[in-house]
Amino acid sequence: MSSLSLFAQEFGVIALERVVTGKTGMRGFGKAAKVLQISVEEVEQGVASLTTVLARCVRYYLPRSQQLLLLADAGLQEVAREALADLLTERQEELYGEILSSVTSYRNLNWRLDIQVASRSLQQQSRPSYLLALATSNGVKHMEADFSVLKEVCAQLEAALAESRSAYSRRFQRFNK
Repeated sequence: MSSLSLFAQEFGVIALERVVTGKTGMRGFGKAAKVLQISVEEVEQGVASLTTVLARCVRYYLPRSQQLLLLADAGLQEVAREALADLLTERQEELYGEILSSVTSYRNLNWRLDIQVASRSLQQQSRPSYLLALATSNGVKHMEADFSVLKEVCAQLEAALAESRSAYSRRFQRFNK
């Protein structure tokens, strides 16, 4: 077994741990960076990217052929692709069950606009605020926000939507059908 496939398997194990637990520890990255003769930040970025790719493979329960295509689009060499596909194939059912049980899904969003029209400190002014009740599969979360916060959230969501329509994202999305 080549050193590239060993690194791919080790980084794959770390990435799959991140997919399941959500923790972003940097265990062993210094040693790997020294062996690969790159910086620790580059190793961290590589594992973060690998985590994203493997999360898609697990979440959509992709067959091995599509896993290999997705890993090829990520720019990995054939030896690394095969090692990662083997790792995914042997643990996919277990990981899929763990991820499926931990997913929070949206149910409903209720909101109310409250406007404070009078107070001793607010003369001739009004102070609007939004009260939100976000219902998810894990329960209901109550939040309060003013207009500027909601405007910023809306801008970030629009930016994320625009990013999802980019050519790079569409390449990954074609495997998620």
